[in-house]
Amino acid sequence: MNRPQTQSKKLISKADVLHLVSFGGTKLNELVKAKQFPQPIRFSQNFIRWDLEEVNNWIEEQKAARV
Repeated sequence: MNRPQTQSKKLISKADVLHLVSFGGTKLNELVKAKQFPQPIRFSQNFIRWDLEEVNNWIEEQKAARV
């Protein structure tokens, strides 16, 4: 069965993001605030998720920017 494209998006928690990028919550918050990291999706004040594809794309951009 084929899923529509919109259902294939995976949303991940802050803990999952921190595990992927290997830095702390303070650094993540700084980057988000400075618009240097994918912006979270806020469903409510305490329910925040990131799009996994956006986070993976950000990681790839960082790798490509290496000198």
